[in-house]
Amino acid sequence: MPAKRKDNKGRTLRNGETQQPDGRYKFRYTDENGERRTVYSWKLVETDKLKEGQRGQESLREKEKRILKDLDDHIKTKNAEKTTVNDMFEKFMEIRVDLRGMTRKCYRDLFTVHVYPSIGNRPVGKVRPSDIQKMYQSAVAERGVTPSTVQKVHSVVYQVFEIAVIDNLIRTNPSANAFKYFAKTNDVVSKPREALTVEQQGQFIDFVYSSHIYSRLGNLFTVLLGTGLRIGEALALTWDDIDFDTGIIRIYKTMAYKPGEDGRYDYRISPPKTAAGTREVPMLDEVKAALLRERSNKKPKKKFVVEGYSGFVFLNSAGQVYTNAFLYDSIQGIVETYNREELMKANLEKRQPVYLPKMSAHIFRHTFCTRMCEQDVNLKVLQDIMGHRNIRTTMEVYAKATREKKQDAIKELNGKFKIS
Repeated sequence: MPAKRKDNKGRTLRNGETQQPDGRYKFRYTDENGERRTVYSWKLVETDKLKEGQRGQESLREKEKRILKDLDDHIKTKNAEKTTVNDMFEKFMEIRVDLRGMTRKCYRDLFTVHVYPSIGNRPVGKVRPSDIQKMYQSAVAERGVTPSTVQKVHSVVYQVFEIAVIDNLIRTNPSANAFKYFAKTNDVVSKPREALTVEQQGQFIDFVYSSHIYSRLGNLFTVLLGTGLRIGEALALTWDDIDFDTGIIRIYKTMAYKPGEDGRYDYRISPPKTAAGTREVPMLDEVKAALLRERSNKKPKKKFVVEGYSGFVFLNSAGQVYTNAFLYDSIQGIVETYNREELMKANLEKRQPVYLPKMSAHIFRHTFCTRMCEQDVNLKVLQDIMGHRNIRTTMEVYAKATREKKQDAIKELNGKFKIS
């Protein structure tokens, strides 16, 4: 039986381990691809002392332990050292054929601007959780990126590294908890979405209809406030989607004026993001009246067509569908104008002004859902009307909307039965 190999300290060396004449240790092994590999270290174990001039490093046994575990788990370590984060991003984009043009453009922009300059050329096997946390922190501290944008970047980064995990390039996703720790150190707290009160809702819609500048948008805002449609769903409506006899609006598409992956801006129609988004929404009488008013408006001279669809309900003076950006600016203009006029009225009447809050088109959807909850509409029915994929979303609105009603109900019970 051959004698066991020993190092210059008399310690028995394992299979594949040798010590070179200069004292450095070597471990030889066969990788996942059947190729012979070698790693070196001046230390056999972690407790070994380094001599002067030798650089501190991981011991041979620690390297060996990691290598053997990778081999057992079929982790392709060498491939991970050759594949960059950018390579994995391109593979991820190639795999995700389900992504729509606008989403693909967004993902590519987020990666190019925020990820590629930092870790894009790094091998996926060399990226540590601390590297990703540092990237997020630097984005905020040095470039003024908002935490909400960092959250979007994280969504892309996480998915890219998950592909590397699936391909057995790495064992764990280094970005798994990166945003959680970033959120803690940056005090990231999502602000709850506030619906308009009944009074604010009335002030807004009355002001719009009485305004010479904004009255043409009144019918659209009535539909948004009275159906809970997403803005893209409302803009995609055609007259064929509306059944005035049954009082039903059919929702099965959404529209936006945004750039595609090629960077070119255009009107783009796509199906709802989830199956729950395809639905039928009943019309309130006010909604039906608003749509009839819109239909009686002057017809556009030129037919506006987007991806084969025509007969759109809400068109601007040029005969084209409104853009999200135009509506956002219009809403801001309405709020600013209303609040400016309210301040002047309040000064004349010697009272405190009652301002409208800053809002977006999505607040109309949240406001509709809140009004329905306040009227105790069946939650499953409301979930279907709203197109919520998960009923938890509906229940969260319900819980908040009915909080005051519960308090009032308890107050009415005071003294009704003996409890003390």
